[in-house]
Amino acid sequence: MKNVNALIIGRARSGTTSLYKILEFHPEICFSTIKEIHYFSVDDLYQRGINYYHSFYDFSAEKKQIIGADTYLFIDKEAPKRISEYNPEMKIIIMLREPVSAAFSGYNYAINNGYLKSKISFIESVQNEKQILLNSDIATKNNLCNLYQSMYFEHISFWMNYFSKEQILIIKTDDLKQNTDHVYSQLSDFLNVSKTHFSKSNRIENKSSKVKSKHVQQFLLNRNTPLRKFLRKIIPKQLKNTILHSGLIEKLSKLNKTETTYQKISSDEYQFAKNILETDLKNLKDNFAINFDNSII
Repeated sequence: MKNVNALIIGRARSGTTSLYKILEFHPEICFSTIKEIHYFSVDDLYQRGINYYHSFYDFSAEKKQIIGADTYLFIDKEAPKRISEYNPEMKIIIMLREPVSAAFSGYNYAINNGYLKSKISFIESVQNEKQILLNSDIATKNNLCNLYQSMYFEHISFWMNYFSKEQILIIKTDDLKQNTDHVYSQLSDFLNVSKTHFSKSNRIENKSSKVKSKHVQQFLLNRNTPLRKFLRKIIPKQLKNTILHSGLIEKLSKLNKTETTYQKISSDEYQFAKNILETDLKNLKDNFAINFDNSII
């Protein structure tokens, strides 16, 4: 039986959508029919079994690589073990953006999509993360724990308990923007696919957006709203699978968005976050030779 053999695991708000678009149209790559299948990260989806997961892929196509994406995975403590049991040779792709700007972008996203009330400041949201991490599910952690997601050394180290360095490719968002050809070479070597089929028009997209209706967006994307929980109980399994496979939720979510300009991080907010990340960033630099000293904020 064929397995998925590569995963984009995040970090969220770091160019994973652009990477997905680059890979999606490569003729030697089979991507899932929807961008993100939260199979390994969301418990009730994982319990549906491997046939459910595989139903999002065309295994009959003769492709070198079968790839999926799930930005919940980067901070998930259950998923690495599940994935290694599914395919111990899985290749892992991680996108990393300058950590403070990524956290602040995640905060803006949470505000604009209705996960956070607009009166909550960035600093307050960071101060609330410790409590959220104690008991929340992975979707809530992903949507609300934005600075925690930027503790890159901690999360990469955890993944390396299950996968070797050779199985993990780390791409910096700045490199995808500024050194695109080099990134294409990295992807080509890592995935064993032709570099010539990567489209040079697929530059990184990082457009800021806001939703027209937060209530609609919460219904579409937040699995933990009371209405979504109720509907999961009453909608027949076959109909739920049909909706998921259709990509309807992603299409409606896109229609509910419009471009905007995010608020800029203040110097006090930046320094507050940078101080918290100081040790993690030092370990990242010392152990993995990854630094963001010259990154765009």
